[in-house]
Amino acid sequence: MPPIPHWLVYASAVVLPLCAFLLTPPSPLMNKLISRFEIHPKLENPLITSVNVYGTELRGRDRDRFIVAFNNADFLFEYGMIPSLNKNPIFIRIKQGKRMYELTAYLYGDGMIQLVRYKRKRQVTYRVSSEILELVLQSCIRDAWWVT
Repeated sequence: MPPIPHWLVYASAVVLPLCAFLLTPPSPLMNKLISRFEIHPKLENPLITSVNVYGTELRGRDRDRFIVAFNNADFLFEYGMIPSLNKNPIFIRIKQGKRMYELTAYLYGDGMIQLVRYKRKRQVTYRVSSEILELVLQSCIRDAWWVT
């Protein structure tokens, strides 16, 4: 049996780890890549610098309640606005690190919330289900009678 050439050993020492990295990339790298395409973003509390709901800055416990409720909201489906129920929008602006999320929320009742996310000059409409988020948004509105 002839000896194995040195260049083949060196090439395989470089190519095999590269193939292993490409086939199974690290989790943080994949999470960052996948988070760019998520419709309903997950908020990270330490990175958030400001949360505005209907022009009011949320601070302290209210802010933490909003973040937990927003993260725990169940994504139902994309699209599907109900024109007759699109009254009394609630404007939400969230700044997380370098990213700015601008949302408009419509409360439909029974924990159903329609969110319109403005992303790169286009609108992404989706619906979430969360009674806790609905209660948090209702408590943030200035006039309680305004919500039907």
